[in-house]
Amino acid sequence: MSFFSEHLLLIVYFILLNHNFVNGGRTEWTIEKTASFWKEHGRLSIEEALKRRENTKIAKNVILFLGDGMGMSTVTAGRIRKGQLRGELGEDFITEMEQFAHLGLAKTYNIDHQTPDSAATATAYLCGIKAQLGTLGLDGRAKRANCSSSHGTHITSILNWAQQLGNKVGIVTTARITHATPAAAYAHAPERNWEGYDTQFFGDNEVRQGCLDIAHQLVLHSPPIDIVFGGGRRFFFPNTTRDIENSTLFNSRADNKSLIDEYWRGHFIWNKTEMNKIDLGSSTPILGLFDRDHLQYESDRIEKGKDEPSLSEMTSFAIEHFSKTNQGFFLLIEGGKIDHGHHETRPRYALDEFVEFDTTIGKAIQLLKEKGIFNDTLLVATADHSHVFTFGAYSSRGSNILGLSSLERYNVSDIDKLPINIIAYGNGPNFQAPRNATYLYSLDTNSTRYLAPTALPMKSETHGGEDVPVYAQGPWSHLFIGTMEQSTIAHKMAYAACWGDYINRDGCPSKPATPSISNVICSKSSFILTEILILFFYYIYFCAHVTK
Repeated sequence: MSFFSEHLLLIVYFILLNHNFVNGGRTEWTIEKTASFWKEHGRLSIEEALKRRENTKIAKNVILFLGDGMGMSTVTAGRIRKGQLRGELGEDFITEMEQFAHLGLAKTYNIDHQTPDSAATATAYLCGIKAQLGTLGLDGRAKRANCSSSHGTHITSILNWAQQLGNKVGIVTTARITHATPAAAYAHAPERNWEGYDTQFFGDNEVRQGCLDIAHQLVLHSPPIDIVFGGGRRFFFPNTTRDIENSTLFNSRADNKSLIDEYWRGHFIWNKTEMNKIDLGSSTPILGLFDRDHLQYESDRIEKGKDEPSLSEMTSFAIEHFSKTNQGFFLLIEGGKIDHGHHETRPRYALDEFVEFDTTIGKAIQLLKEKGIFNDTLLVATADHSHVFTFGAYSSRGSNILGLSSLERYNVSDIDKLPINIIAYGNGPNFQAPRNATYLYSLDTNSTRYLAPTALPMKSETHGGEDVPVYAQGPWSHLFIGTMEQSTIAHKMAYAACWGDYINRDGCPSKPATPSISNVICSKSSFILTEILILFFYYIYFCAHVTK
């Protein structure tokens, strides 16, 4: 490329960058070779940071986007995957969540475990209390799977705090609606596996001790949750009945109860067609159970053409629905199957779920802007925990993130002279994967069935214990910076919205803001000026009458 062409590209790039048309998305990296490119890039980055201002408005709405299992390595690899799906190199791509104004890190440990699970972490970021592994909506005194230990330990969540002030509330997930993340918003259980009365995990013994299964708690929740979208139909119907969608499969409840028929007082839907028929803005609660178990992976959902909504479609419905009212709202949006893909060590599944999760965030932002409520909405995107998922191997720029490393100088291992996988896991089911040319060259690493290699043997890959990112945008998003305990996320969201313990903080409607020193000075100055003007007019009046 000529000197003139190179600098012309630079000029065009920075004109676009200054107009916020591009922040990444390159298809080749020639432009990056010059020092002037990176100097200007650095200058513009500083300018962008200097433009940020603290937003201290009260958040009318709060949306928490929870990427289950979305550690930093997943965010980075997912960023590359999303960029490459658009025909770009990928590394310089910028996701929707990465464009949020503020970023912090959350410590994910449970009070009894170094590496956490999704139940106790959900209790932390939804209820503001750290607890023991496997427990939901309970403080740290509750012991896992021990019903009697849970009595007197119930705690409330930000969903409850929002409802107490008349706000709309909703939960949207690609997992079972009784699974750990969504359950912590409404349920109290010392065992996350007590999803339904199935006798395998929950039965007569737990009932006699005064506990209820999670599905039962959902339908009894008062007031009802306005929107509940996810999977897990089988825990709501008797095991003597067949699934409404697949008649070859039976449901799971062993107590002969149909929770929908006996307790639910609202709409019940089980497919996307029915969802699209709902009158937006109606006050009737909606329970959408779109699969017998977890929802399909996004890749499979598209391939199979099921009448099952995507995460972005469910989220768009919820925002459209709530925006028809003039009430504030809280939404929990979970990309639950990022976690599932990692547990199976299937990176294509995990990263494509991340892509759909990030796309959902983008569509939510677009809708909020169209409805004129973006600036009144606090957005938080974070994860419950990480995974032992990694990528590297000195792969060249633009290498297929799902593939084998291709280096400029070395394209094989310097030990066995065979190709190196870019993605690997610290543990999982593909332990001691073959290292021979026939096997490696037969792999289709782009397939959803492909298992990445692992270092240590486990039937299911485990969570990771490192901190997870917290991205925030909107009112009081500047609270979400630095390294924080995961439990503070609930408190910060509540503070921004004047919910829960923060209903009477300074600046909330129930307690007018304490005037600042400058306001006091201005007020006193105005008072003095008014007094002077009154005296002046009295003087004029007095002089006029004396003259007469």
